[in-house]
Amino acid sequence: MKKGWIIAISVIVAVIGLLVLLSFTVFSLKDIEIDWRTSKEYILKSDDEIIENANFKKGSVFFHGKKKYINQIEKYEPYIKVLNIETVFPSKFVIHVAERQEIFAVYHKEKYYICDDDFKVLRLADEFISDQSNSILLKGLNIADEDYAVGDFMDVQNYQPIYSALYENNRPLGEQKAMIESIEMKELYDENIKQTQPVISLKFFNGQTYNIINSSYGLKYKVNLMLEVFSQIYTYIGQTINVNGEDIVLSEENLKNAIIEIRNYYDYREYGEEDCYFQIFPTV
Repeated sequence: MKKGWIIAISVIVAVIGLLVLLSFTVFSLKDIEIDWRTSKEYILKSDDEIIENANFKKGSVFFHGKKKYINQIEKYEPYIKVLNIETVFPSKFVIHVAERQEIFAVYHKEKYYICDDDFKVLRLADEFISDQSNSILLKGLNIADEDYAVGDFMDVQNYQPIYSALYENNRPLGEQKAMIESIEMKELYDENIKQTQPVISLKFFNGQTYNIINSSYGLKYKVNLMLEVFSQIYTYIGQTINVNGEDIVLSEENLKNAIIEIRNYYDYREYGEEDCYFQIFPTV
């Protein structure tokens, strides 16, 4: 019986030893490559420079702390977003990466922080010109009162995911920049329900302002309706609407700087997230 235990233990030790040996020979990290999932506009560093500065260690592919490498890569090159590091057996890592995009310009502590939608600071600017090629000016954020450096993530509390909602409605970044001059996160006290609701206010380059009321509810559907109204706003010319008890005939002139509100219905028992409507408030 004792001899049988000795044999079993010896086999286990031998198997473990073989696995360890394989880990540091056959499965030892030998090759690393970068797989770009997007084009590169702002990244000037070569793949070799990025890999070298990640400080990958020799040894088994099983025993690498990938999170550490991801942090080092993203710190070295702020415009890189590491999607994941794939292990390709027996001895290779493939780093899948994308380029972060300059989406928002956020004014904070007398500087403009140019960020992506994760609010990672990509660069700083002393001045900002709002045009259809630059980032979208984003206002009204609750930001932690601290200084941020390039590569840091800003601590933002009240952002509503408007970029994602527009993207889901087939408006990529280039189209968003072409349409939207600025976005502001606001709050509105609703007398009907006696509650404060979040509001996203979008100032368009064409002069109109679209206010999405209760933006934390059904945002994707409200953005869809907003884009429909935006695309056909001048088809309402000649229609008469009532604003605060006054009948107004819609004209091209009073629609140019109109405010359009996008709302959901109050009765949640009858209406869902996808049910929303709009109101036009023309300039007088």
